[in-house]
Amino acid sequence: MKARKIIALGVGALVAGGLGAVAAQTDNVYAGLNIEKAVIAFPTTAEVDGQVVHVKEDGLSAARLALSLFQDSITSTEVEVKATDTHMTEAFTDDDSAPWWFNAAEYVPDFETFPYSIEVPNTTQPAGENITIWFNWSRISYNGTEETFTINSTTDSPAIKIYFGPDISPFPQYPGTTIYLTDEAYFYDSDSSEPLQTYEVGVPVEDITGWEITFVDYELTDPPRALVQIKGPDADQADLVIMNRSVDYFLYVDGDGNNVIKTLDELETEYGVTGLENVTKELKKDKIEDFVYMNIGDTFFGVLGSQYIYVDWTHYWLTGEVEKGEPVVDNWLLNWTGEGESVWVYFNGTATLDFGEDFELDDLDVFLTTDDGTDYRLVWYTERVVDTYTDYMIPSIDPYAVAVPDYEVDLAEFNVADNTKDVYIIGGWVSNKVWAQLEEVFGEEKVAEWKEDVMDEDGYALIVEPLPNDPDNYVIIAAGQDYTKTAEAVDELIGLIESN
Repeated sequence: MKARKIIALGVGALVAGGLGAVAAQTDNVYAGLNIEKAVIAFPTTAEVDGQVVHVKEDGLSAARLALSLFQDSITSTEVEVKATDTHMTEAFTDDDSAPWWFNAAEYVPDFETFPYSIEVPNTTQPAGENITIWFNWSRISYNGTEETFTINSTTDSPAIKIYFGPDISPFPQYPGTTIYLTDEAYFYDSDSSEPLQTYEVGVPVEDITGWEITFVDYELTDPPRALVQIKGPDADQADLVIMNRSVDYFLYVDGDGNNVIKTLDELETEYGVTGLENVTKELKKDKIEDFVYMNIGDTFFGVLGSQYIYVDWTHYWLTGEVEKGEPVVDNWLLNWTGEGESVWVYFNGTATLDFGEDFELDDLDVFLTTDDGTDYRLVWYTERVVDTYTDYMIPSIDPYAVAVPDYEVDLAEFNVADNTKDVYIIGGWVSNKVWAQLEEVFGEEKVAEWKEDVMDEDGYALIVEPLPNDPDNYVIIAAGQDYTKTAEAVDELIGLIESN
């Protein structure tokens, strides 16, 4: 009898990850098999116990499997090729006149579109989403010898101011509307019910984020009323409250963790204001971080006897807060008058730039620049897609082959918690040593079942088993009664890999 040998093909850098993560998400191990963590082993014995073993054929099967894994591990990404287009205004001259307002209609060419709506006539209180931009040229100078220009701006004498309309925020990272106090500003976002929104009695409301609300019962008393269980964000407990039909209510949680429910009439008296809008504004001024306006309507019964209630609600929540004089970005500071009648940012600092260099106005992606120190322009940039191509990510592999007498696949090496490899055994049926190691790892009873699978009427078995001590990685066995059956097992494995 000739000595038994095994060739081990180690394919790839054997990096961590991949299979375990994918298998956990998809419950499909084949979708996570990849070439970079594959170790493929197959017997190379020319003769075992007097029986010829077709080494070459098993080797070809293993090679086909490696090629399939390699091809399946190639990923493609659609990449957009973008071009940056430069846009600029006509030149405007520094004539030391102050104040000087930028007029887009006068300086932006007809074929261009300025990124913001500039309000004309000039104003410190633009409307809607409009802005206005003011320059004090006496604070902007140039050095013709060094070809630089300098912006020297202070709180008392700013060089540039940008005024914002009420519907455009100087803090875009804080969505919603703004409430301006003397020295602080609060940002609130909101969400509202759909027209004729209905909720089933006894079923929790799920679309008011952070709130646990259930309409427990609805009584057709005079006036009609609902029994409602509420629990606001960070409240200590849920409370049962009664809400009458067609009454405006506000729900919030106080500083002690108590659910609070008050009518519009109660809050009008408390704040000394009238109207839903004004009461809402006062709650925001008080920095109630999360509150709900609610008004319940009539009830009706569905065809199966379920009871429903019409409910109108608006949910408000705090998204951010700033102080007067706080930087919006870099050295651009925020300021306002009164309760936000006029809101602006201004540059506070000194910046020296080369001719042709861009100086960004606030965080607007609009830049001030000059070529000579006397004529200035505003510049902005846009990107457009000019082409697309497919980028292929080729897996990193470092194939090697080792053939030694009586070589054993050391499964104990792979059956560890920090293993990063999947082990493929091709035609391992002919290697008693491989089966012996499998018995050590998986137990004799399970391995005996696998052997029975090999010997059944199909003539082969495809076995995929997570390692007991390393469930994120696998032993994959494609074993047949002879080399033709082993090839069938490998074909089935390749089909599963390619289809997933």
